Amino acid sequence: MIKKYLHKCLLWSNALLAMFLVLSCFLPYLNPAKYWLTGFAGLIFPFLFLANLLILPVWVIIKQKRPLLITGIATLCCLPAALTTWGLHWFRDNDILLHTKTDGSFTVMTYNTSSMGLTAYVTDKKKEAAIYDVILKGSPDILTLQEFYTNEQPGKEQHIDSIRSKGNYPYHYFTCDKIHWNTWCYGIVLFSRFPIINAQAIPCGRSKAGSGSSFLQADLLVNHDTVRIFSVHLTSYMFNSDDYNNMKAPKGKGIFSKMRNTFSQRSAQALQLKALVGESPYPVIVCGDFNDTPVSFTYRTVSGGLQDVFLDTQKGWGRTLSYLSPSLRIDYVLPGKKFTIHASSILRTYPSEHFPLIARLSLKKD
Repeated sequence: MIKKYLHKCLLWSNALLAMFLVLSCFLPYLNPAKYWLTGFAGLIFPFLFLANLLILPVWVIIKQKRPLLITGIATLCCLPAALTTWGLHWFRDNDILLHTKTDGSFTVMTYNTSSMGLTAYVTDKKKEAAIYDVILKGSPDILTLQEFYTNEQPGKEQHIDSIRSKGNYPYHYFTCDKIHWNTWCYGIVLFSRFPIINAQAIPCGRSKAGSGSSFLQADLLVNHDTVRIFSVHLTSYMFNSDDYNNMKAPKGKGIFSKMRNTFSQRSAQALQLKALVGESPYPVIVCGDFNDTPVSFTYRTVSGGLQDVFLDTQKGWGRTLSYLSPSLRIDYVLPGKKFTIHASSILRTYPSEHFPLIARLSLKKD
């Protein structure tokens, strides 16, 4: 009797696990602005997929056909989502330095610098040094930085001038989305060794952090061709201690209300960015911090019709956030189909909240 009861519990547990996997895979197709709970679904997908994958051999060994069929079908249905979550290029030679400018290729780096190590108006010198070290190590031809901070006051951190000088960048554009005390400036910045033909900040919402209030759009003259770069920082939760204290606050003030608003803003930004990419007369590269995983409405909306440098060249999780979970790949370089992706690398640097992603690309010749 007990054995029969345990067997039924096992079967039902297996069915529920398979059902949750399918839901975590397909619910993110719905816009979280309308169905906000779907914004969480993709976060647990990698773990549910691995759990279902690991349980498959168990059903084979104990010869249970029904749970094997249920788990197998669920896993197969979710395989496309798995292929956007993990890179599978285990044996690829992925050296950024293998190619040079003589072959027409160039490098692009995206990096959320977390205000260049600034916290509560005080700069953490270890974080600041790590940021500079990884920028100089990567030495990209095009460098895009989100959550960027610079200060125009003499004696303060004049990061624009420092990076231009140390990185040998004759061209730059800064959105300057927020200013404190006339000289403390925050936003998204692009540094380039290629001429910037045109650049603008396109409003996309309002962020207290500054970065995330606009998209940076820049047209660059790259090896005699015009390329359009988008550098973006989509809305994040920006939780603080007050949010956690207000978890049980009335509707409109609690942490869950803040999350609903974030989902709504980010999905609107994703749709706006998608439209801008579609309107571009030039080959496009989208870079930045999406604050969302590959199994999400945000990623699926923006990446449609674009390539993903990580998926095309790398292996494993591709983690770009240094804490919380190994599954958090939230920073991307997404070139259009007119580009060839030669190599890419995630430069893991500590202490840093985000890891920069660098890629070597070239335009395909017609």
